[in-house]
Amino acid sequence: MTIGYYRFPTIHKERITFVSEDDLWEVPVSGGVARRLTANLGSITYPFYSPDGASLAFVGREEGNSEIYAMPAEGGEARRLTYLGSDCRVLGWSRDGSRILFMSAYGQAHRGEYEIYQVAAGAANGAVEKLPYGPARSLDFGPNGGVVLGRNTGDPARWKRYRGGTAGHLWLDSNGDGDFQPFLPGVAGNIASPMWIVNGNASGAAAGRIYFVSDHEGIGNLYSARPDGSDLTRHTDHDDYYARNPASDGQRIVYHAGADLFVFDPADGTSRKVEVTCRSPRVQRNRKFINASRYLDSAGLNPTGTAIAITTRGKAFAFHNQEGAVIQLGERDGVRYRLADYLNDGKRLLLVSDASGEERLEIHSREPGVAPKLLDNVEFGRAIDYSVSPTHDRVALTNHRHELLLIDLESQAVTVVDRSLFQRIGGVDWSPDGRWLAYGCSATHQTTEIRLYRLADPEAADESLREGKVFPVTRPVLRDVRPAFDADGRYLYFLSYREFNPVNDTLSFALSFPRGVRPYLITLQADLPNPFIPQPEEEPEEDEDEEDDDELEDDEEDEAGDEDGIDDGDEEDDDRLPLDDDLEGEDPDEYPGDLDDDLDDFDDEEGDNESLSFSRFAAARVRRWTGGDENNLNGEEAATQEKQKDGKPSGDGKDGDKDKEGKAKKKKFIRIDLDGIADRVLAFPVPEGRYGRVAGAPGKALFTILPIKGSQEDDDEEEDGNGGDGLLRAWNFKEFRCDTLVDGVQSFALSRNRKKLIYLAHGRLRVIPAGEKPASETGSPRKTGWIDLGRVKVSVDPQSEWEQMFREAWRLQRDHFWNEEMSEVDWQTVYHRYFPLIQRVSSRSEFSDLMWEMQGELGTSHAYEIGGDYRPRTSFNQGFLGADAVWDEAANGYRLENFILGDPWDDQAHSPLAAPGVSVRPGDLLVAVNGQPVSAAVSPAQLLVNQAHEEVMLTIWRKEERPKEATETPETAAPEAETPGKLTADKQTADGDDSEKKEGKRRKRKEDNGLRTVTVQTLSSEQAARYRAWVNSNRQRVHEASNGQVGYVHIPDMGSSGYAEFHRGYLAEVDKPALIVDVRFNGGGNVSSLLLDKLARRRLGYDLERWGGYTPYPKESVAGPLLALTNEHAGSDGDIFSHSFKMMGLGPLVGKRTWGGVVGIWPRHALVDGTVTTQPEFSFWFEDVGWSVENYGTDPDIEVDITPQDYRAGRDTQLERSIEEILKLLEAKPPMQPPDASNRPSRALPKLPPRE
Repeated sequence: MTIGYYRFPTIHKERITFVSEDDLWEVPVSGGVARRLTANLGSITYPFYSPDGASLAFVGREEGNSEIYAMPAEGGEARRLTYLGSDCRVLGWSRDGSRILFMSAYGQAHRGEYEIYQVAAGAANGAVEKLPYGPARSLDFGPNGGVVLGRNTGDPARWKRYRGGTAGHLWLDSNGDGDFQPFLPGVAGNIASPMWIVNGNASGAAAGRIYFVSDHEGIGNLYSARPDGSDLTRHTDHDDYYARNPASDGQRIVYHAGADLFVFDPADGTSRKVEVTCRSPRVQRNRKFINASRYLDSAGLNPTGTAIAITTRGKAFAFHNQEGAVIQLGERDGVRYRLADYLNDGKRLLLVSDASGEERLEIHSREPGVAPKLLDNVEFGRAIDYSVSPTHDRVALTNHRHELLLIDLESQAVTVVDRSLFQRIGGVDWSPDGRWLAYGCSATHQTTEIRLYRLADPEAADESLREGKVFPVTRPVLRDVRPAFDADGRYLYFLSYREFNPVNDTLSFALSFPRGVRPYLITLQADLPNPFIPQPEEEPEEDEDEEDDDELEDDEEDEAGDEDGIDDGDEEDDDRLPLDDDLEGEDPDEYPGDLDDDLDDFDDEEGDNESLSFSRFAAARVRRWTGGDENNLNGEEAATQEKQKDGKPSGDGKDGDKDKEGKAKKKKFIRIDLDGIADRVLAFPVPEGRYGRVAGAPGKALFTILPIKGSQEDDDEEEDGNGGDGLLRAWNFKEFRCDTLVDGVQSFALSRNRKKLIYLAHGRLRVIPAGEKPASETGSPRKTGWIDLGRVKVSVDPQSEWEQMFREAWRLQRDHFWNEEMSEVDWQTVYHRYFPLIQRVSSRSEFSDLMWEMQGELGTSHAYEIGGDYRPRTSFNQGFLGADAVWDEAANGYRLENFILGDPWDDQAHSPLAAPGVSVRPGDLLVAVNGQPVSAAVSPAQLLVNQAHEEVMLTIWRKEERPKEATETPETAAPEAETPGKLTADKQTADGDDSEKKEGKRRKRKEDNGLRTVTVQTLSSEQAARYRAWVNSNRQRVHEASNGQVGYVHIPDMGSSGYAEFHRGYLAEVDKPALIVDVRFNGGGNVSSLLLDKLARRRLGYDLERWGGYTPYPKESVAGPLLALTNEHAGSDGDIFSHSFKMMGLGPLVGKRTWGGVVGIWPRHALVDGTVTTQPEFSFWFEDVGWSVENYGTDPDIEVDITPQDYRAGRDTQLERSIEEILKLLEAKPPMQPPDASNRPSRALPKLPPRE
């Protein structure tokens, strides 16, 4: 018996249809073996029986977009009914079964807004009708034309116990007269799925009961009340899983809870579980093989650079660069391995594993049959990165607790070297002799300093050396990060944020520091000269020559390569690539409330400077760097650190400590003169810029420099992980010059002997000689250095992978949630409640559903699950014309109406029909698309499937160019036997004069008959154009109502796009006497403080010039009153903006209570299949209300709702009230006016007064 994961049920009499494995199944109400109805390519959701039970409507994705489909309830071919290219959900059928009701985001200017539509069940051309209720997500009909409407009625299980501004609520029109009133406004919960059920022969406005899901008592259950709001009753008693997605046939209600189906019978008030068996091969759980490069997570070289270790899709592999077998390390399935790196013998590898359920270190061997060593006694939380000592089996590990740990792999002893109270450790590196660690540590929120840690030497004669000690070595201006020793232990390189060279903004009066970073070095020995100043050449001493010859001999042997990968063991561990050689990003205190809307503005974290974690799916990486306080070193510390222990070498006795004759090598200890070290900081003679990383190769310093780009530039490329347009450059100390080695670099790392370099570019790995340009760009991989990752065969067992992903996501919440007590949620109980359901999951979408509900138990905002490896599906994206096309039966074509006019210079924010040279006008008739005629059964939308952002040819008949006979249509007007479809192209005939004459006649016939062809590029979405048209319309309304005295600015989010939109509006409107700032539908972000700073800039005076008139001071300051307009869809940083606007006293806040989600996130932990789960990490507290904006929102000073009847009448009551209020403020307190120039001071030469 197979038990599946059952969702989205619908009921008709004795049958239930539900979704499992993304397909439709049918089962009797009494339970039993389910029968599969579909085996579709795309997933199916939200089925609904027709009133007679003969048909099923559902949301399908057969061609990519979510659309409405219908099929026989007994099974059979499904028909696509809509061509809207927007998210949608079936809500039911009309009472007579002729129309399907659904909600859709089509036609909206803002993401997340939905309205109610209907489509004929037998529709052939995709024509839909919008119902006049305004924004809504659910509805049902009652007797006498009654309507119950649900606003914001989503799935309460995804954010359990939510009480913010967008909590679901109901509106009721009890008798069908269009007068909607709030229903059950006193129920303080999240309501969803209203169903108006009338049993028996009851009639009248108060007949029956309205059923719904609510969690106002703590857990989502079925409730009902009479239409007059009385007799509120709970009908189910689920105390573990929420009741979800109920549906009714007017007699009984079916819903799912957990992964099971339940039927509630209002007649007897009982709810019972439906026992269902699905006999299915569960093909989406079958093993599959995936592309290793697509899920590449880390990569690193062995000590000599001849072999690679990678992790991809959570599995670890080791192989030689060009040939040989690929060895998989560890368990084949069910375990995630991260941060693979070679130890010094080149035969063993260190991995981070979660095989035990928690992360631990494991040492694996490349030799077959050697069991891994499990370091169960080492606890470190979640590893961010680690670096292997070049001389011992030790690692320096950084974790999510902002700690730097020193771990002895032999004894499993752990030393906490340092911990920052503010940010993660800012990079770590070993000295070549393994006796020192350099790292960045933040001592305040704003500053990060480089510190050195001298390892303890228990056998040292000097007692002061027997304990480890930390020494600050820089005095940061702001942030000193990513330290790296040079190959010979002479210098310590680092990147420093201390270059203050402001650049003028081109649009506003502002300066910024886009190039604030430069590589620096510290001379570790006090007697070293400045390496950037050429020194006179001197004859080398004889013994130095001999030593150089010996070193050259060793170098030649190393370059020959050792097959066993044994390293000399005296070089720094620096052999794994960093995540991204990118710069510090924004503080991750806040990201959009609906993360699925916008994942912009994410960068790498500087702390991950050693590990390659450059997977395309790892969305949202933001670096956060601060630094430490200055600490002075005394002379005693500087002196004692030089002493050695009894002359004994500090090696571990392995092969790396012996020379080629088998004799013990003489250890070379580097000398670090700590006295005055902070004064020996030198800047590299390179321009300041955006530097990503610095590392030391013999005689050279390597660093990446990244271009300055707009924050909205190349978003798609960066999200796909293909971003990588940095330059890898090398400073040559001998020749005092900087050379570019390669371009297109995303990240790089050196082998431990510093002779090889691996870098990532556009999803590919390459190994080249360190500090040198690639030998060849063409030829075999051995010649070019490119790594063929196709050799790595990665198998995936979905069942074990989902179990591992669940455990990791659960741990991530436990370890990163903003308070240790998890806000008193019993997180262990949550684990045990949901983990067993994975056995019932059969598709990736079901796993996603499970993850959302599990994380919803946190009862807080920003706990998202996004992305992942879903089964492949077709994607034929809809093209749009930015206008309505309405069938005109009399004219036999589609009348083009309601052109969307946004920004004519932006080809994705303006109707292409209104583009220059197209000359299509509202009212013109569209008769063919790409030569295919339209008809009552074939709409333009059907012909624009898979035509998104493509050029298409339209055949147009202009109404004023119609033939004189009124009865003539485009078809009858066509000359000879040609149809409009045939006339859509200028046909080519034989060459010569005759063909040209024929073509000219053909064109003349077309013009005489009013037919013409135009070529336009379709829109891939109309949302940008609709948004611009909405803003322009609001601004025009404000200007007209205020006689130009009030300006209008809308801020769509608090990310880069919102920052840009704010300035676009603000700079144009700020000179008006008053200003309305509209943050309705604000999707959140992290720039609210920047915008508030500008809005708080009050006008103090004016600057007068002779020819230019008055200029306000401060520039771009507000002269008069401000007013902010908000609503329930302003969330996250939109919440923060709204609340702060009130706290700062900038003006009144008008509208509705906001979303209520102010626990910020820092998305950076991708699961193995690319899924990103977000952890609520940063909880906002305000002086006036404390923590209570979270899960509540902020109340407006003046509450104004927009009722369904307001929408029907086309009234924006919130904007109208805002205009009314700001005009009152403008009258009560007029803005500062420029002074009267006639009173200007006189500077005339005064008349000399007489002497006394």
